[in-house]
Amino acid sequence: MLCDWRMPFSTLPAKPTIGFYGGSFDPIHQGHVSLALYAIKQFSLEKILLCPAFLAPLRKEKPAFSAAHRLAMVDSVTKENENLVSFDYEIRAEKTCYTFETLQVVRKKFPQHQIILILGDDQIAQIQKWKFHRQLLEEFKILVFRRSADPSNLDTIPDSMKENIQILENQLFPHSSTQIREHLRLGKDISAHIPPSVFKYMKNNRLLDYLYS
Repeated sequence: MLCDWRMPFSTLPAKPTIGFYGGSFDPIHQGHVSLALYAIKQFSLEKILLCPAFLAPLRKEKPAFSAAHRLAMVDSVTKENENLVSFDYEIRAEKTCYTFETLQVVRKKFPQHQIILILGDDQIAQIQKWKFHRQLLEEFKILVFRRSADPSNLDTIPDSMKENIQILENQLFPHSSTQIREHLRLGKDISAHIPPSVFKYMKNNRLLDYLYS
């Protein structure tokens, strides 16, 4: 019998739990941070690892900002939030990394912890395209957050995959990284959409006009 995948995990072991949240973070924005902090609160996570991808496997275009800048922006956020931790494994690898393989590294680094993968509903909708997706679903619980008001992304998940998947009923991101980069292109103010530390970093490193100057 399948669990109710819209309810909190009922089978988590009685040991500390870490969330793993990967992405291009191009750039990291308020939505990313708010989502991570909300997940920590809702699921009593000890912390969340924020892992910038060097180059995401299914992403067609290269990130707009360099790997070094994206990691530094994530670092600026984690320095101000003790429950958020930068995890630079994929950046240091300087290659496309697959989530299942990265999670094996996380598991070895934190052997006394339960690891939960945090994904957007757009990613879970195409998870069957991921390399090692079967092993991923068998070995790790997945917390899915909403990126769209359209529920169709969740409808694509086969029942056989739902046992280790739970839904986080979060507020939708007001702006995506893509939209923020478009605001930059148009010369619009993005300070309300990214953490102050990220805005300061971008300003100090001339990234506010770097992309489209």
